[in-house]
Amino acid sequence: QICSWNSFLGKWGSGRSQAPKCAITKSKKRSRSRPSSPHAPGSRKKRKSKKLIGRASEMEGKVGRDGVKPNGAAVMNGKMEKLNGSNKSSSTGSTSESEAKAYKAMLTTKSGYNIKKSDLVRVMIQSMKALGYRKSSKMLEEESGVRLEESFVMKFRQTVQDGDWKSVRALLPKMNLEPADMTKATMLIHRQEFLELLEKGKMKDALKILRDLIAPENPDRAEVNLLSSLVMYPNVEDMKRAADWEGVDGGSRLKILDEVQKLMDPSYVVPGLRMLSIVDQALTYQISQCQFHNGKIAHFSLLHDHHCTLGEIPQACISVLHEHKDEVWHVAFSHSGTHLASASKDKSVIIWTIEPTRKLEHKLVGHKNAPSFVSWSPDDSMILSTDNLSCFRVWDAHSGELVLSVPSAEKEDGSEPDSVLTCSWHPNGKHIVSAKLLEKKIITYDLNGKQVATRSVDQMIRDLAITPPNLLVMVGTNHTVKAFDLSTNKREGCPITETSPVTSFCMSQDGRYALISVSHPAGIKLWDLTNGEVVRHYDGIKQSRYVVQASFGGAEECFVVSGSEDSQVYIWHRSSGELLAVLPGHSGTVNCVSWSPRNPRLFVSASDDSTIRIWSVRQKNGNPCQNGDMKVKK
Repeated sequence: QICSWNSFLGKWGSGRSQAPKCAITKSKKRSRSRPSSPHAPGSRKKRKSKKLIGRASEMEGKVGRDGVKPNGAAVMNGKMEKLNGSNKSSSTGSTSESEAKAYKAMLTTKSGYNIKKSDLVRVMIQSMKALGYRKSSKMLEEESGVRLEESFVMKFRQTVQDGDWKSVRALLPKMNLEPADMTKATMLIHRQEFLELLEKGKMKDALKILRDLIAPENPDRAEVNLLSSLVMYPNVEDMKRAADWEGVDGGSRLKILDEVQKLMDPSYVVPGLRMLSIVDQALTYQISQCQFHNGKIAHFSLLHDHHCTLGEIPQACISVLHEHKDEVWHVAFSHSGTHLASASKDKSVIIWTIEPTRKLEHKLVGHKNAPSFVSWSPDDSMILSTDNLSCFRVWDAHSGELVLSVPSAEKEDGSEPDSVLTCSWHPNGKHIVSAKLLEKKIITYDLNGKQVATRSVDQMIRDLAITPPNLLVMVGTNHTVKAFDLSTNKREGCPITETSPVTSFCMSQDGRYALISVSHPAGIKLWDLTNGEVVRHYDGIKQSRYVVQASFGGAEECFVVSGSEDSQVYIWHRSSGELLAVLPGHSGTVNCVSWSPRNPRLFVSASDDSTIRIWSVRQKNGNPCQNGDMKVKK
C-alpha cells in the first residue's frame, strides 16, 4: 500500500521528493496501532483509499483535450462543481485546485474578457424557454447541471402569481436585496395585497394591512394618503381607476412580479429577455461604428457583423431645378418631407412638390428685398419667409396666398428701420419669434401680426432657433451662443463663445447639439449645449466671404452636410468626423443644403448658379435613379 501511494504521488504530485518520505513516516506511525486482523476497520479504510486511487488513475485517460469531461459543468451558488480534473491531487494544495476550477468555469471572448459559463448557460435556458423550447431548455439544465433559478426564487414567483402574500413576505428576505430595494419591494407587495382586498370587498382586512404594514413603513406619505382615500370609493371600478391598477384579472400580479424582479440581484433572477438585450446592445454598437449606415433595415443577421457601403449615401444628382432666375440662398424641406421651399435673390419664394412626383406648386412674390430664409410651420400648413431689410411674411402653403406681412417699423428720426435678420416658428405653431438687430430685442408675434412679448438681450442677434418645448437658442454678433427657456426666462446649459465669426448654426432634433459654422478659419463644429464643449470638428469646406449653412442629415441625423464656396457639397460621418464624400456639380457657391426628414437617401442643395440640385443614392447597377435636368410641371 505504501508503494502504491508513493507511485500515485509520483504521477500526480509536483513535489515528488518530499511526498514519499512524509507518506512513509505517517504509515509507520499508524502501523503501531494497526489491528492485526485483515478485517479490522483500519484495514478496510486502506483498501477504500486504494480503490479511489485506482479510480483517479482511470480518469486520467478520460479527460478531454480541454481538461473537462463532456458532462462536466458548474453548479450555481456555491454548490458542487462537476468539472473534470477536480479530483486530481496536487502538492500545491487546495488554492491551485480552486483556481483551476475557476478557470475551467470561465469562457474567454475574442477581446480577452472572461465570462462565467454558468451565466451563459442560464441566459441560453431563459431564451429557449421564451422561444417555447421548454423540453430543450430542461435537457440543457439537466446536462449542464446549471439551473435557471434557485428553488426559492421559483417558489417566490409562484406564490406571487397565486396571491399567497403571507408566503411572499416570508420568502422576500431570501432575495438578498439592498435595504432601499427591500423597502420598495415590500411596499409593492403590501400595496398589491391591499388593493386585492378592496377589490374583493374585504374592507376590514384591507384597513388592517394599511394600518399595520403600509402606514408605518412607507416613506412616501403621498402614496399612503392616496391608498387611504381609496377606501372611500363605493364602486370598485372607480377605485381601480383612481389607483391606476388593472385588478387581479388585468395582470396586476405579473406586473408586480416584474417590478420586484428588477430589484433582485441577477445572480438570483436573470433579467427579462436578457439575450435580446445583449443582441440589441451589440447591434446598436455596430451601427454606431458603421460610417455608412443610413436608414432602417428590415432584419439583421446574427451570422455576421453589420456593415454598410458608401452606396447608402446620396451621391448622384437625379434632378436639377432651374425656375429661379438668380442665386438661391436658402432651401428647407417640409416636416413631412413631401415638399420643399426655396428663397432666391430674384425676390421670390417657390414651393415645390418633391415626393412622390416633382413639380412646382406655387411661386410666391411680394418681397421688396430678396428673401434669405424660409421655414415651415410645425403642421406644414404655412411658410415663413424673411428678407434682410424690411419684413417677414407668412404664406398659406396650400394656396400660396399671403397670410401675414410684418414690416419693420420706421424710426422716429426717419432713418432706415432695423433689419430683420432671422425668424423662427414657435413650437406651438401660433407664434413667430423674430430678432431685431440694432435694438437688441427678440419680439414674439401672433398670426395677426400683434406683438405679444418682447425680450431685451445683451447682444445683437445674428441667428436664432427654437426647439420643443420652449428652448430659445440665439447666436450673437459677438461670437457667442446662448440658450434660454422661454417659459421661465432662465438661461439653460452653458454659453458658448467662438474665437471667430459665427456665420450660421443648426440645432439637432433633440435640442442638445448645435452645428456652428465659422469663417476664419473655415470649418464646422459640433457643440454640446448642455456642457458647452466641442464634440467634433468637420473640416474641408471653403468659406471666407459668404454665409454657408450646414445641417444634420440621414437616418437619426447620423451625417453632417454642408455647402462650400468651391461649388461642392461635403458629407461627414457625425460621430467620427470623417469626411465621406465630396460632390461636384454646381458652378457657384453652394449656400444651403437640406436633408429630407422622410427619405434618408435624399437631400437638396441650393447654389449661386441659380439651381437646386436633388441628390439620391445610386441603383445597384451603378446608375443614379434618374439623371439630367428635370422639366418642371407647372
